[in-house]
Amino acid sequence: MAATTVGVLANGKVTKPASLDLPRIPWEGGPEYWRNFPKAANAGWTEPAFFPLAVFFGRAAHAQQLKSVGINTFQGVEHNAPLSDVTSTGIFCIVQNEFSAAEIENNPNVVGLFANDECDIGLGCIGADTNENLADMQRQVSALRSRNDGRFVNANYSKGVLESFWAQGNMDDFMDVVDVASIDNYAYTSPDVGLTITQSPHWRSGTPTMRSATYGWLVDRMRSYQAPPGTKPNWMFVETAMPFLNDTGARTISPEEIEGACWSAIIHEARGIMFFQHNNDGVNGGYSLVECSEARKERIRASNAKITSLAPVINTQSYIWDFGPGVDTMLKVHDASAYVFAEIALATEPGERTFRLPPSFSETAVEVVGEGRTLEVVDGTFMDSFAFEYTHHIYRIAL
Repeated sequence: MAATTVGVLANGKVTKPASLDLPRIPWEGGPEYWRNFPKAANAGWTEPAFFPLAVFFGRAAHAQQLKSVGINTFQGVEHNAPLSDVTSTGIFCIVQNEFSAAEIENNPNVVGLFANDECDIGLGCIGADTNENLADMQRQVSALRSRNDGRFVNANYSKGVLESFWAQGNMDDFMDVVDVASIDNYAYTSPDVGLTITQSPHWRSGTPTMRSATYGWLVDRMRSYQAPPGTKPNWMFVETAMPFLNDTGARTISPEEIEGACWSAIIHEARGIMFFQHNNDGVNGGYSLVECSEARKERIRASNAKITSLAPVINTQSYIWDFGPGVDTMLKVHDASAYVFAEIALATEPGERTFRLPPSFSETAVEVVGEGRTLEVVDGTFMDSFAFEYTHHIYRIAL
């Protein structure tokens, strides 16, 4: 097994490899990135076991219920209760400008400041065109930074990353002005959003948009505006029901699709997942992470728990390796094991896939994490089946 840290200890035992002889995916530093912001660092965001799972504009009265399904952060907070009602539960807050400095005070769990929502398409900013919107965005962020309070600045964007109409020519500046950005494009639930995605010059014509892989593609679009990609962390929005839609054919996302979208985003190097829970499907309540059925809630809880349990692996720098056609993959190393995270690629259909391992891998079997299965490696390859477009598998290979 080729690695950079194999050796022999004084007691004669061989050390386990901690890295592979493969190039790495550019990144911002993972958890270490948050050391730039004292409030986040002091709150534990530099810990490898922490991965942001946030809800957009959470209600303080729901904090315990949201925590019970795996939420650890509010990106925006409904301004109808003291922030301590949220932060006392252990949930972190990224607060909007509605909250005064006096309300925030030195609350250690208020780790970030939320600039605005969808300024790239003209919302949250007062400009007459994209250049004026950017200038307004820069003014807003400058005002937040002037507080010099050790908190990072966050904003959420939308269709500007598609490069079809909005924010043409300055999406890189929108991304650069904040410390961490998220985007929302609800591909699973909104046919109108799907149509807009197909109008992007970067979209493969004829490819269905209501797929988990679309969410990973959107993360790629975010990274494309950074030089080099991964200069700052990117977060991806995933809807949890039908996000206040009125377009013809709008639908409710299934728990399996939620899970698939989350993993596709992570496989494409998302550093956090933001959930949009506000809903108008008439079934799952106005706050769909709180008011949905217990069965649906349990599926989402289990999905979030799996992400959290694998955070120490996810929070390592990925390696570059092509495992073969038809799959989106992410390769990591943690605790003397390699991990391969996989979903089917865009423009492909469910079915069997073949994975070609790096030549230096010598193991004859791979463990399918959480599924109680082991797959045989033959001539450096193994095979597995992906039953649905949202199916994901995680493979562990001892080094």
